[in-house]
Amino acid sequence: MDSLKHHVVNLDNCGPVSVFLQGDLEKQRDGAVFLTVHDVGSSYTSWVHWVMDISMEEVRKRSLFLHVSLPGQEHGAEDLPQEFAFPKMQELGLNLVTVLDHLRISRVVGLGDGAGANIITRFGMCHPSRVHGLVAINSTASASLGRFMDSLKEKMKVFRTDEKKILNEKNVSKFAEAYKRRTEILPEMNKKIIFDVLLLAGTQSKYVGDTEAIHKQLSPGLCSMIKVEDVSEPLQETPGKTAEAVLLFCQGLCLLPAVPQVSRTARQTSSGNQEENSNAALSMRDYDRPNIRRLSLTPF
Repeated sequence: MDSLKHHVVNLDNCGPVSVFLQGDLEKQRDGAVFLTVHDVGSSYTSWVHWVMDISMEEVRKRSLFLHVSLPGQEHGAEDLPQEFAFPKMQELGLNLVTVLDHLRISRVVGLGDGAGANIITRFGMCHPSRVHGLVAINSTASASLGRFMDSLKEKMKVFRTDEKKILNEKNVSKFAEAYKRRTEILPEMNKKIIFDVLLLAGTQSKYVGDTEAIHKQLSPGLCSMIKVEDVSEPLQETPGKTAEAVLLFCQGLCLLPAVPQVSRTARQTSSGNQEENSNAALSMRDYDRPNIRRLSLTPF
């Protein structure tokens, strides 16, 4: 695994957060820079593992990734202080810009999964001039209906099987409660999102309907949606397809133009074994200038 450089950045009204840099800051600061935010019951390593997947090899060589680790959510973390109030989703979205300022980075492509997708969307809405575009996986823009608690319990069972990598359940609960108290942002999105957005959703996810609602709310031409068949978590279950979608999205933004498309071999040998049975790749491979905006509700 690439060595990660650890920075601690203090965010107003949120406290210190860890940011793990994957890639060369000095060489890539003005190139393709990705800001990632993880889900509840997960950690920044979910994004690190995806970046290290074989399907991401060419992108990884030419990019810089800023992996945000939310307070107390890293593996082996000590208990957050009892009096610690986990930041609101809006506070995190508003103040993540401090990470960019701290590292002297002007613009990023935002990547968010689950709760992280909600946070990264808020970030883009608060600071539209600091994003090239956003990729949101299993996102929601509504207030909580409590549906994520079942999937969170399943995630925690997985982490309990490996004591060396266990998440601190007390800390996860604080994040979960903060996410549960999130405010609705759906009515504001059409006014505040003036950049390209790619929505990814697993068809088995409880949030596929929420993702469709976001797609309907945003202006045609700005937002595309891809449903990944027969999975709940595209980032973990089909990393090759997620990589292909992200690359095409970036090339539509005139980023990473020299990176070749993800090959079928890379998708099939990627850590997501479900991808071997896929019989449909993204339909833009033969276009002279790939642009993810040509896709709308296109399964693959």
